[in-house]
Amino acid sequence: MLRRTFLSTPLLAQTRAARKKILLRTGWQMRNIGDVAFTPAMLGALQRFIPEADVTCWAASIDEPCRAMIRRDFPNAKFIDGGATAPGKPTPPHILEAFRDTDLFLYNSGMVINYGLHGTHDMERTINSVTPLHLAANAGKPYGTWAQTFDVLNPPANIVLRQILSGAKFLFTRESISVGILKDAGVAGPHIAFAPDIAFQFKQRNDPAAAEYLRSEGLEPGKFLVAMIHYAVLDRPGVRERGPEYVQKMREVLIRWARETKLPILIAPEDDREIELGKQQLIDPMPVDVKPLLKLRKTFWLPDEALSVFLSSRTMFNMEPHGNIMALANGLPCLHCYEWAFGKKAEMFRDIGIGEWACHLASATPQQMGDELLAIHRDYAAAQRKREAAMKTVERLTAAGFGVIRKSMGL
Repeated sequence: MLRRTFLSTPLLAQTRAARKKILLRTGWQMRNIGDVAFTPAMLGALQRFIPEADVTCWAASIDEPCRAMIRRDFPNAKFIDGGATAPGKPTPPHILEAFRDTDLFLYNSGMVINYGLHGTHDMERTINSVTPLHLAANAGKPYGTWAQTFDVLNPPANIVLRQILSGAKFLFTRESISVGILKDAGVAGPHIAFAPDIAFQFKQRNDPAAAEYLRSEGLEPGKFLVAMIHYAVLDRPGVRERGPEYVQKMREVLIRWARETKLPILIAPEDDREIELGKQQLIDPMPVDVKPLLKLRKTFWLPDEALSVFLSSRTMFNMEPHGNIMALANGLPCLHCYEWAFGKKAEMFRDIGIGEWACHLASATPQQMGDELLAIHRDYAAAQRKREAAMKTVERLTAAGFGVIRKSMGL
């Protein structure tokens, strides 16, 4: 018995030592449930596709309730904090150590690496966004991005970023448009391709909190619509010029839903800035016969409770995309409306085969959007077949993408 224990101990140590390590840059902000969901979604995906690896989450922004939500399903999740750069200061030693110890640096989903987005040309911010890639390169470690949207790489960023981006083992973009943007910028890495947003892998739920919330609002499962406005629809360059028109279109769709189905509508936030805006734009101006059917989510939430509420609805009609992404992946057919100024990520819906469920606000009429929404409601079986086909595409592309990542790690 003692001999068996003695022999097994070095074997166990060898097994532990052989495990791969991944350093994950993630957690872009706490005010948007999509950004919050990226971290646990990636942890779940890595657990599925690269179970041989231990993951360290390097979050740009995270709070204790979010850590607790993540650790509920990923109790061994490890976090490091701090930035890579600060004016006049060296990179913190614990950040450098994390790069020395890792076998792969992975940039999570988002729209972080851009120059010229929304008319902003902030080269310092752009350089800071790719500094982690340089740290990985300096440490001699492979690196890459998962489902990043490269909305704009205006000059001179195309020149400044070309070498470091070309050095990536893989650059997975969140939609197919970004592939062209990278290639137009002269980026020529070994693997540049579309991969689905990691939020499709988000599975965490908080059914008890959702059930209590629905009870308090008098909402019955399967008998209400969720609707989300976009926080930037009235003030972002490129959309604010027609923002009031787009909001009016959304109101008209919601009015039609209320009058034809007699089912209530929950005005909910993906971003905390959308609570008050939703009240001002989607509730206060509504006709008197529709207002009694409108409910407002008055407090912000974590994505686990949000997903549970979404899945309790009949369907959703949102300017924001990530509620739809999480809901689609977990069983709910739903409709997205967008403007390109919100980001090129809307293209992903076409990339996975459900472009008709992504309505461009500049060209889609309230009648057309209402028809699509009510078609989901009235023929749920057909909507589910369409959703299931799209999710098969998501799973196929996701599995293929993680196969590329495994290869980059020598697995």
